[in-house]
Amino acid sequence: MAPLIWGIGVAVFSYLLVPAMLPLYHHHRVKNYRGELVPAGLGYAFILPAVFVSVLRWPLDAKSLTGAVLLLVFAALGSVDDACGSQKEKGWRGHLLSGRFSTGILKAVGGGAAALIAAAPVSIGWLELIIDAGLVALSANFLNLLDLRPGRAAKAFLLLGLPLNLTGADSGSLKMLSWAVAGYLPWDLRRKAMMGDTGSNTLGAALGWQAARGLPLIPKAVLTALLIGLNLLSEKVSFSTLIERSRFLHFLDQLGR
Repeated sequence: MAPLIWGIGVAVFSYLLVPAMLPLYHHHRVKNYRGELVPAGLGYAFILPAVFVSVLRWPLDAKSLTGAVLLLVFAALGSVDDACGSQKEKGWRGHLLSGRFSTGILKAVGGGAAALIAAAPVSIGWLELIIDAGLVALSANFLNLLDLRPGRAAKAFLLLGLPLNLTGADSGSLKMLSWAVAGYLPWDLRRKAMMGDTGSNTLGAALGWQAARGLPLIPKAVLTALLIGLNLLSEKVSFSTLIERSRFLHFLDQLGR
Protein backbone atom coordinates (compact mmCIF):
# COMPACT_ATOMS: atom_id res chain seq x y z
CA MET A 1 0.00 0.00 0.00
CA ALA A 2 2.85 2.40 0.75
CA PRO A 3 3.97 2.89 -2.88
CA LEU A 4 0.35 3.53 -3.91
CA ILE A 5 -0.09 6.15 -1.18
CA TRP A 6 3.16 7.85 -2.18
CA GLY A 7 2.08 7.80 -5.82
CA ILE A 8 -1.32 9.33 -5.15
CA GLY A 9 0.36 11.96 -2.99
CA VAL A 10 2.77 12.87 -5.80
CA ALA A 11 -0.10 13.10 -8.30
CA VAL A 12 -2.08 15.44 -6.02
CA PHE A 13 1.03 17.51 -5.31
CA SER A 14 1.74 17.87 -9.02
CA TYR A 15 -1.87 18.81 -9.79
CA LEU A 16 -1.92 21.52 -7.11
CA LEU A 17 1.51 22.83 -8.06
CA VAL A 18 0.38 23.87 -11.55
CA PRO A 19 -1.94 26.75 -10.50
CA ALA A 20 0.67 27.84 -7.95
CA MET A 21 3.28 28.07 -10.71
CA LEU A 22 1.13 29.63 -13.44
CA PRO A 23 1.71 33.24 -12.28
CA LEU A 24 5.46 32.68 -12.70
CA TYR A 25 4.89 31.83 -16.37
CA HIS A 26 2.38 34.59 -17.10
CA HIS A 27 4.83 36.44 -19.34
CA HIS A 28 6.14 33.29 -21.00
CA ARG A 29 3.29 32.15 -23.18
CA VAL A 30 3.42 30.62 -26.65
CA LYS A 31 0.82 29.90 -29.28
CA ASN A 32 -0.56 26.39 -29.36
CA TYR A 33 -1.91 24.60 -32.42
CA ARG A 34 -5.15 26.63 -32.13
CA GLY A 35 -3.33 29.94 -31.93
CA GLU A 36 -4.14 30.34 -28.22
CA LEU A 37 -1.51 31.81 -25.90
CA VAL A 38 -0.70 29.24 -23.21
CA PRO A 39 1.92 29.37 -20.42
CA ALA A 40 4.79 27.08 -21.47
CA GLY A 41 7.54 25.32 -19.58
CA LEU A 42 5.42 23.91 -16.74
CA GLY A 43 7.28 20.61 -16.80
CA TYR A 44 8.78 21.43 -13.42
CA ALA A 45 5.30 20.95 -11.93
CA PHE A 46 5.74 17.19 -12.23
CA ILE A 47 9.54 16.88 -12.38
CA LEU A 48 10.29 18.48 -9.02
CA PRO A 49 7.68 16.53 -6.98
CA ALA A 50 8.75 13.25 -8.59
CA VAL A 51 12.47 13.82 -7.98
CA PHE A 52 11.87 15.04 -4.41
CA VAL A 53 9.72 12.07 -3.42
CA SER A 54 11.99 9.57 -5.19
CA VAL A 55 15.00 10.83 -3.27
CA LEU A 56 12.98 10.85 -0.04
CA ARG A 57 11.36 7.46 -0.57
CA TRP A 58 14.27 5.30 -1.74
CA PRO A 59 17.86 4.98 -0.49
CA LEU A 60 20.08 7.59 -2.09
CA ASP A 61 22.53 5.25 -3.79
CA ALA A 62 24.74 6.16 -6.73
CA LYS A 63 22.24 5.02 -9.39
CA SER A 64 19.23 6.86 -7.97
CA LEU A 65 21.28 10.02 -7.44
CA THR A 66 22.60 9.81 -11.00
CA GLY A 67 19.06 9.41 -12.33
CA ALA A 68 17.78 12.39 -10.33
CA VAL A 69 20.64 14.63 -11.50
CA LEU A 70 20.17 13.44 -15.09
CA LEU A 71 16.49 14.45 -15.09
CA LEU A 72 17.27 17.85 -13.59
CA VAL A 73 19.96 18.46 -16.21
CA PHE A 74 17.57 17.62 -19.06
CA ALA A 75 14.90 19.81 -17.45
CA ALA A 76 17.37 22.71 -17.22
CA LEU A 77 18.40 22.31 -20.87
CA GLY A 78 14.74 22.21 -21.87
CA SER A 79 14.06 25.34 -19.82
CA VAL A 80 16.77 27.24 -21.71
CA ASP A 81 15.17 26.19 -24.99
CA ASP A 82 11.70 27.16 -23.74
CA ALA A 83 12.89 30.57 -22.58
CA CYS A 84 15.33 31.51 -25.34
CA GLY A 85 14.69 29.17 -28.28
CA SER A 86 13.45 30.31 -31.66
CA GLN A 87 10.27 28.87 -33.19
CA LYS A 88 11.75 29.32 -36.67
CA GLU A 89 14.30 26.50 -36.39
CA LYS A 90 12.69 23.08 -36.66
CA GLY A 91 14.39 19.69 -36.51
CA TRP A 92 18.06 18.79 -36.66
CA ARG A 93 18.43 20.27 -40.12
CA GLY A 94 16.94 23.60 -39.11
CA HIS A 95 19.27 23.98 -36.16
CA LEU A 96 22.38 22.86 -38.05
CA LEU A 97 21.67 25.16 -40.99
CA SER A 98 20.84 28.16 -38.81
CA GLY A 99 24.46 29.26 -38.82
CA ARG A 100 24.55 29.85 -35.09
CA PHE A 101 24.87 27.93 -31.84
CA SER A 102 21.14 27.68 -31.15
CA THR A 103 19.47 26.53 -27.96
CA GLY A 104 18.50 23.37 -29.84
CA ILE A 105 22.16 22.56 -30.47
CA LEU A 106 22.96 23.37 -26.83
CA LYS A 107 20.23 20.96 -25.78
CA ALA A 108 21.56 18.23 -28.08
CA VAL A 109 25.20 18.65 -27.06
CA GLY A 110 24.44 19.07 -23.37
CA GLY A 111 21.96 16.21 -23.35
CA GLY A 112 24.35 13.91 -25.19
CA ALA A 113 27.16 14.69 -22.75
CA ALA A 114 24.89 14.19 -19.74
CA ALA A 115 23.67 10.88 -21.16
CA LEU A 116 27.24 9.63 -21.66
CA ILE A 117 28.28 10.62 -18.14
CA ALA A 118 25.19 9.02 -16.59
CA ALA A 119 25.50 5.82 -18.62
CA ALA A 120 29.19 5.25 -17.89
CA PRO A 121 28.74 3.63 -14.43
CA VAL A 122 25.96 1.27 -15.57
CA SER A 123 27.41 0.20 -18.94
CA ILE A 124 29.84 -2.64 -19.63
CA GLY A 125 32.16 -1.79 -22.50
CA TRP A 126 32.14 1.03 -25.02
CA LEU A 127 29.39 -0.50 -27.19
CA GLU A 128 26.88 -0.67 -24.36
CA LEU A 129 27.92 2.82 -23.27
CA ILE A 130 27.08 4.25 -26.69
CA ILE A 131 23.78 2.34 -26.80
CA ASP A 132 22.77 3.43 -23.30
CA ALA A 133 23.65 7.07 -23.92
CA GLY A 134 21.87 6.90 -27.27
CA LEU A 135 18.73 5.56 -25.59
CA VAL A 136 18.62 8.50 -23.19
CA ALA A 137 19.39 11.23 -25.74
CA LEU A 138 17.24 9.86 -28.56
CA SER A 139 14.28 9.16 -26.26
CA ALA A 140 14.46 12.73 -25.00
CA ASN A 141 14.33 14.11 -28.53
CA PHE A 142 11.56 11.71 -29.58
CA LEU A 143 9.21 12.76 -26.75
CA ASN A 144 10.02 16.35 -27.59
CA LEU A 145 8.88 15.75 -31.17
CA LEU A 146 5.51 14.50 -29.91
CA ASP A 147 4.77 17.56 -27.79
CA LEU A 148 2.69 19.34 -30.43
CA ARG A 149 -0.82 18.71 -29.12
CA PRO A 150 -2.34 18.90 -25.61
CA GLY A 151 -1.52 15.83 -23.57
CA ARG A 152 0.24 13.97 -26.38
CA ALA A 153 3.73 13.78 -24.87
CA ALA A 154 2.34 12.93 -21.41
CA LYS A 155 0.15 10.14 -22.80
CA ALA A 156 3.05 8.75 -24.84
CA PHE A 157 5.24 8.75 -21.73
CA LEU A 158 2.63 6.94 -19.64
CA LEU A 159 1.98 4.31 -22.34
CA LEU A 160 5.63 3.72 -23.25
CA GLY A 161 6.60 3.67 -19.59
CA LEU A 162 4.00 1.06 -18.66
CA PRO A 163 6.06 -2.03 -19.62
CA LEU A 164 9.16 -0.53 -17.99
CA ASN A 165 7.17 0.14 -14.82
CA LEU A 166 5.80 -3.40 -14.76
CA THR A 167 8.94 -5.34 -15.65
CA GLY A 168 11.91 -3.05 -15.08
CA ALA A 169 14.19 -3.45 -12.09
CA ASP A 170 14.45 -0.50 -9.71
CA SER A 171 11.64 1.35 -11.51
CA GLY A 172 10.43 3.21 -8.42
CA SER A 173 11.61 6.60 -9.67
CA LEU A 174 9.90 6.11 -13.02
CA LYS A 175 6.69 5.11 -11.24
CA MET A 176 6.78 8.30 -9.16
CA LEU A 177 7.32 10.35 -12.30
CA SER A 178 4.39 8.56 -13.95
CA TRP A 179 2.13 9.44 -11.02
CA ALA A 180 3.30 13.05 -11.14
CA VAL A 181 2.62 13.27 -14.88
CA ALA A 182 -0.85 11.81 -14.34
CA GLY A 183 -1.54 14.58 -11.82
CA TYR A 184 -0.34 17.27 -14.21
CA LEU A 185 -2.08 15.86 -17.31
CA PRO A 186 -5.56 17.45 -16.82
CA TRP A 187 -4.06 20.94 -17.06
CA ASP A 188 -2.30 20.05 -20.31
CA LEU A 189 -5.40 18.45 -21.79
CA ARG A 190 -7.48 21.55 -21.00
CA ARG A 191 -4.86 23.77 -22.68
CA LYS A 192 -4.21 25.66 -19.44
CA ALA A 193 -0.51 24.82 -19.42
CA MET A 194 2.21 23.39 -21.65
CA MET A 195 5.04 21.25 -20.31
CA GLY A 196 7.38 22.59 -23.00
CA ASP A 197 10.82 21.15 -23.68
CA THR A 198 11.34 21.35 -19.91
CA GLY A 199 8.88 18.50 -19.52
CA SER A 200 9.00 16.50 -22.76
CA ASN A 201 12.81 16.44 -22.86
CA THR A 202 12.92 15.11 -19.31
CA LEU A 203 10.19 12.52 -19.80
CA GLY A 204 12.00 11.05 -22.78
CA ALA A 205 15.29 10.98 -20.88
CA ALA A 206 13.56 9.17 -18.00
CA LEU A 207 12.28 6.45 -20.35
CA GLY A 208 15.69 6.06 -21.94
CA TRP A 209 17.43 5.91 -18.57
CA GLN A 210 15.10 3.22 -17.25
CA ALA A 211 15.50 1.19 -20.45
CA ALA A 212 19.29 1.54 -20.23
CA ARG A 213 19.28 0.31 -16.63
CA GLY A 214 16.71 -2.45 -16.90
CA LEU A 215 16.94 -4.13 -20.32
CA PRO A 216 19.45 -6.59 -21.79
CA LEU A 217 21.88 -5.41 -24.46
CA ILE A 218 20.09 -6.80 -27.55
CA PRO A 219 16.67 -5.22 -26.80
CA LYS A 220 18.46 -1.96 -25.99
CA ALA A 221 20.26 -2.07 -29.35
CA VAL A 222 16.96 -2.70 -31.17
CA LEU A 223 15.29 0.19 -29.33
CA THR A 224 18.19 2.50 -30.16
CA ALA A 225 17.97 1.61 -33.85
CA LEU A 226 14.20 2.20 -33.77
CA LEU A 227 14.68 5.60 -32.14
CA ILE A 228 17.28 6.57 -34.72
CA GLY A 229 14.78 5.68 -37.44
CA LEU A 230 11.95 7.65 -35.81
CA ASN A 231 14.13 10.71 -35.25
CA LEU A 232 15.27 10.64 -38.88
CA LEU A 233 11.70 10.05 -40.07
CA SER A 234 10.59 13.22 -38.27
CA GLU A 235 12.76 15.24 -40.68
CA LYS A 236 10.66 13.97 -43.60
CA VAL A 237 7.13 13.51 -42.31
CA SER A 238 4.83 15.04 -39.70
CA PHE A 239 4.02 12.79 -36.76
CA SER A 240 0.81 14.77 -36.29
CA THR A 241 -0.27 13.81 -39.81
CA LEU A 242 0.56 10.15 -39.21
CA ILE A 243 -1.41 10.15 -35.95
CA GLU A 244 -4.43 11.78 -37.57
CA ARG A 245 -4.42 9.16 -40.34
CA SER A 246 -4.50 6.28 -37.84
CA ARG A 247 -7.94 5.74 -36.30
CA PHE A 248 -6.51 4.14 -33.16
CA LEU A 249 -3.73 6.69 -32.61
CA HIS A 250 -6.12 9.55 -33.34
CA PHE A 251 -8.54 8.17 -30.75
CA LEU A 252 -5.78 8.03 -28.13
CA ASP A 253 -4.58 11.48 -29.09
CA GLN A 254 -8.05 13.00 -28.66
CA LEU A 255 -8.84 11.14 -25.44
CA GLY A 256 -9.53 13.53 -22.57
CA ARG A 257 -9.51 16.77 -24.57
